[in-house]
Amino acid sequence: MANRLKIDAAGLIRAEPSADGTRINLRLLDQAGQTVSVSLPASCLNAVITAIPQRIENGAVHPLDTWSMVLADNGQDLLLTLRTAEGLAISFTTKPWQVEGMATIAAHGISRRTPAKSIH
Repeated sequence: MANRLKIDAAGLIRAEPSADGTRINLRLLDQAGQTVSVSLPASCLNAVITAIPQRIENGAVHPLDTWSMVLADNGQDLLLTLRTAEGLAISFTTKPWQVEGMATIAAHGISRRTPAKSIH
């Protein structure tokens, strides 16, 4: 491609979804102070967000704010997305039986019994 265009944005003016929700429209301010527009498929937003390196401390625990679950593209697995209030999001492809196991633990709890001592 001989006519590549590179936009080195200095700031974000506005970000909004398209009328049908399939795209995200970005209005940016370039280095020369000009307004430019970029439109991306909404389906690529998670990839854009997760491309930003984030330092995660060992043992860091983040409170869960929201989650969503949809059928994965293969029609068999589930796509589970977990989000924090700070905007950190991560998605997992899961099997239905894995989700059932998590639901069972959430509904019935984990036994807090002290295991019996064993002598070897």
